[in-house]
Amino acid sequence: MRLKYYILLIILPLFCGRLWAQVNKAKQLYYHVSEKDGLADNMVNCFFQDSQGIMWMGTQNGLNRFDGSELKTWRPGDQPSNDQLLSGQVNAITEDAMHRIWMATSNGLSVIDPGTEKIHSWQYDGDNRMRSLAVDGVKLWIATGDGLLLFDTRQKTFRHFLNETAGKSTNTSRLNNECNALLLDSKKRLWLATVNGLWLFDTTKLTYGQYDGPKNDPQYDGMVNTIFEDHDGKIWTGCWSGGLKQVIPENRTVINFSGLAGIPAHIMSIVEQRDENKQYHLWLSEYLTEFNQKDLKTEQHDLKPIPEAASLEPRCVYVSRDNLLWISTVKGVFILDPKRQIFKHYFIAGQNSITNQNPALLEQNGRLWMGGDTKLQLEVFDDKFHLLKNYTRAIQNTTGFNEPGIAIMNITPYRQNILLLATTSGILKLDTKTDRITALCKTVGDSTKKISGFINNVLSTRYGLWCFPWRRGIWRFDSTANKFKPLIETLPDAYGKPKGVNVEDAVSDSRGNIWLTDLDYGVVKYDASTKKFQRIVNKDITPYSRAVNIIYIKNNLWLIDNDAVVAINALTGKTNSWPLPAGMNKHVYYYTDDRNGNIWIASRTGLVVFNTANHSFNQYTEEDGLINNDMDGTIKKASGGLMVYAGENYITSFKPTELLRTPAKKKLLLTGIIADDTSLNVSSLKNIIVPAGIEKVTFKWALLNYTNPLQNRYYNKLEKIDKEWNYTGNKGHIEYNHLPPGHYIFRYKAVTADGLAGDEKSVAFTIAPKFYQTVWFICLLIFLLVLSLLLIIRSVRLREQKKSALQLQLSALEMKALRAQMNPHFIFNALNSIQECIITKNTDTAYAYLSNFSKLVRMILENSEKQFITLADEIETLRLYLSIEKLRFDSSFEYRIDIGPKLDTSFVNIPAMIIQPFVENALWHGLIRKKGEKKLTLCFDQKNGNLECIITDNGVGRNLAAEVNTNTQIKKHSMGVKITEERLQLLEKEASITINDLKDANGDACGTEVIIIIPLEF
Repeated sequence: MRLKYYILLIILPLFCGRLWAQVNKAKQLYYHVSEKDGLADNMVNCFFQDSQGIMWMGTQNGLNRFDGSELKTWRPGDQPSNDQLLSGQVNAITEDAMHRIWMATSNGLSVIDPGTEKIHSWQYDGDNRMRSLAVDGVKLWIATGDGLLLFDTRQKTFRHFLNETAGKSTNTSRLNNECNALLLDSKKRLWLATVNGLWLFDTTKLTYGQYDGPKNDPQYDGMVNTIFEDHDGKIWTGCWSGGLKQVIPENRTVINFSGLAGIPAHIMSIVEQRDENKQYHLWLSEYLTEFNQKDLKTEQHDLKPIPEAASLEPRCVYVSRDNLLWISTVKGVFILDPKRQIFKHYFIAGQNSITNQNPALLEQNGRLWMGGDTKLQLEVFDDKFHLLKNYTRAIQNTTGFNEPGIAIMNITPYRQNILLLATTSGILKLDTKTDRITALCKTVGDSTKKISGFINNVLSTRYGLWCFPWRRGIWRFDSTANKFKPLIETLPDAYGKPKGVNVEDAVSDSRGNIWLTDLDYGVVKYDASTKKFQRIVNKDITPYSRAVNIIYIKNNLWLIDNDAVVAINALTGKTNSWPLPAGMNKHVYYYTDDRNGNIWIASRTGLVVFNTANHSFNQYTEEDGLINNDMDGTIKKASGGLMVYAGENYITSFKPTELLRTPAKKKLLLTGIIADDTSLNVSSLKNIIVPAGIEKVTFKWALLNYTNPLQNRYYNKLEKIDKEWNYTGNKGHIEYNHLPPGHYIFRYKAVTADGLAGDEKSVAFTIAPKFYQTVWFICLLIFLLVLSLLLIIRSVRLREQKKSALQLQLSALEMKALRAQMNPHFIFNALNSIQECIITKNTDTAYAYLSNFSKLVRMILENSEKQFITLADEIETLRLYLSIEKLRFDSSFEYRIDIGPKLDTSFVNIPAMIIQPFVENALWHGLIRKKGEKKLTLCFDQKNGNLECIITDNGVGRNLAAEVNTNTQIKKHSMGVKITEERLQLLEKEASITINDLKDANGDACGTEVIIIIPLEF
């Protein structure tokens, strides 16, 4: 919504021949709402604030609801059939106990349910020109053009009560029943304002009594437009031409104020408002007249933007619970907040501007000294900004200072009753006690013999009087020679090159150091201990800082370096900075501190305040009551906690404590949830269900702050969707598209222009799923999918099991074939060896050979039909096999079988004949071809839940063995190893076989290591 403001600036007549500062009435700051902002019609007939704090406005062309964020409109024809406004002219609005909003229109009665935003209407079988409403429980009293109506809000029925005091069908009777307004007062008395005076209707006896007529009011004029009850219970009436009256019901006395100066004759509306002193004043619609009952004073406030504009003709006034005054005019609605009338403006007569430079200001002992140029070179005002004296002529009469255009740049206290005036043409000394002005210095000259009379500023220090001529360095006054002499003219820049010094302002710290702002290059410090000057340029203080002021607050120096507030710790020299936010950083003209340590900044975008404690910024603009956002002037603190700003041709004063006071918290409301185009009922904020199939969900929320709604800031976050808070601008409105079904929490909050955050609120809601998104459907679908998957897995596993069984059978057959291939060869060799032992009569060896051979054959036959055997049987088989092979090869190799201490070989099962092929490979391919010592080691142990078997030989290695083996031998032994690997894979266990080639220190082959891992689950 675009809100506009109007500023009332009334310049009082100037008196002839003298310069004077005229004190204007305090400027009234209004906010404006019109058709351009969404108002149904600029002409508003009535206002009403409901129990939630939302404002309702009845216009000539429909109904408006205003929540500080959005203007919503209802007009005839918005809804079908009878569920709509019967007339666009809404004359009165009220609310019942069920929070329904009732409207009296020019063609019947209507009600709207805020939860559903649906309208229902009824008409009476008679005159439906309804003008005013009053709720009494379930009863609704209605003032019409033909008497009083009573509407039963439960039964939806009308009753008609005619005033027949003057008889039936007479002209007087007609006037008595022509009702303009009614009032149900705090004592439950029902008052009627009619064309023929004020009447009281007895709701028990159903009788009428007149309280304002020719008998008790000599100035009686007949028509009463409005009735109002104030905070004391007094009854007031506004008449068509008889002005303002007070009625005392107890004795039927009428007090007529029409003869009081300033009281308008025609009054359409009356309200009451508290002022800043908590005193009550009446507001009368005509001429927007303010009436103080206590002192009987009136003041009229013209809403015209300029005197030549046509009158805005205030029609209806209303005071909301936050003490805002709402004013209806032909140009829309104006809103007045008495708490926002903080800036007071005083205009300087005699010239268009105070000075072409920045005005010089000094507050001392309750007096404000202001320096300018031309006709306003120097003036002094009292604490009410009344001019006490103009020193312009005295300055112009001073020798050397009479040329036109001399401007005063700064005013500095020097000694008792002495002020020093730094001007564009030298330095003046003013004795405030005698009002005598003398020249202290006309010009200064630097080392290049150039002279300058343009003095930026003067500083009185413990080291003497210093002055700062424009780009001529720093000079000190020599009282003996009665002239200024240079202290320093240049200082090195960041590159060590000399650069001129152009000081604008300076301040001393607690240690006697002096800090100076250089308009051309950084900050300059005079060190009291070394008595030397140095430039300060770092990450926070840029070379071209353009700092116009420097402020000392509690051991910290504050300045503005281009677009950032900079703090310098005077004790440590450390700096810090805080950038001015966007919209507040467009050219800083001047700044100063208040008594609480806040820094006030006059900028091109208004007045900015920086809190040095929490480092926060705030901004005030024309919408807050400033004359101009471009504050090209000077701001200083004054007595009484005031701040004073001197602008182009005016002075503005304000109290920071009033401007920065914490306002009352505003109510935050969720005003609507819209599913596509359908409004959901959010009155209870519980069990909110968004129907299935909705593509767009819209949320609306409002901060009920009508003082400055354009500067409200709104935020929201939807859990499951938003990770951070969304900033939605100055409207509480956001849309979410295609939200998946489920439960959500919508969080919302708002912040006022004063930075006051309302309470964060939330609402839970549910997006209903479509049938195929429901839990039962998804569960059924998952069940079917799982069932199908299980069936598929079962089928695949059955096939794999059959395949594995066949493969296992095939492997067993292959193993048997291998055994069949191996056994005859082995048996033949063994028998030959036994035969040789017998022939050589080596009977002991033959006996041992034959004994071991028989045991081995028996074990092989016993295990040939078994898939798994114990590890003890496998080790015994290997021992018998190796002992036979050792006898056969004349004990040419040694073997050893090691068993881990934790391994119980009797309880460990492994596949039969799983180790023997690798032992045979080690003998035939590794050891037989080797010359020298031959060793074979078998180690069995338990590691990580597995059986680990390590077969190590110190033979020739795999590469050399491959070269000397025959093709037949290679095939045979390679086939045995391959079958063994396949057998382990078919067991579907985490078994593995690793073969490592062993190398000596020279990298030559020195054997082979086979590691077999078998799980201990067989």
